[in-house]
Amino acid sequence: MIYFTHKLRFKLKRRLNTLWFKVFNYGLVKLEKGAYVDCRVSAQPFYLENEKLFIHLKENAGIKHDVIIQGSGKLVLGKNSYISSYSVIGVNEHVEIGDNVMIADGVSIRDTNHNFSNTQKLMIQQGFNTSPVFIKNNVWIGYGVVITKGVIINEGAIIGANSVVTKEVPENAIVAGVPAKIIKYRDE
Repeated sequence: MIYFTHKLRFKLKRRLNTLWFKVFNYGLVKLEKGAYVDCRVSAQPFYLENEKLFIHLKENAGIKHDVIIQGSGKLVLGKNSYISSYSVIGVNEHVEIGDNVMIADGVSIRDTNHNFSNTQKLMIQQGFNTSPVFIKNNVWIGYGVVITKGVIINEGAIIGANSVVTKEVPENAIVAGVPAKIIKYRDE
């Protein structure tokens, strides 16, 4: 009986948090059937170049507690995929995460980098550049991973904990390190 009431309370709390997120971020969010958002998830829109943040969670996709999504671009989270707690998604152009993707706690995904090449000008005044990030289906991203702009992580890849991904990851590759390098392939 205790298990049942705990499970029911958890489901009710998740539904209320999802509803609150949807209402509070009206116009910025599209949630398909079964999609959920836990407590203290923050959508922080930047209004750059007449664009605004848009978050699309497909069927049964989820965002766990204490995640920050910021920017002026579009985030798409595929079916049955989730972003775990304390992660930050910086999206000023496009971040697309495929179906059945597991993203662990403390992950940072960003499609933007600041310009800094002009030494005669303050870095804060040089603007930024963007390039979309694509994470394909059936990917596992470990704890504390950083994924930088323009990266494509192909289907079936595994990214080891605390890795920094700066270039494309092949299908079924297991990568780790700073910067991330191929350790082996899953089918070896």
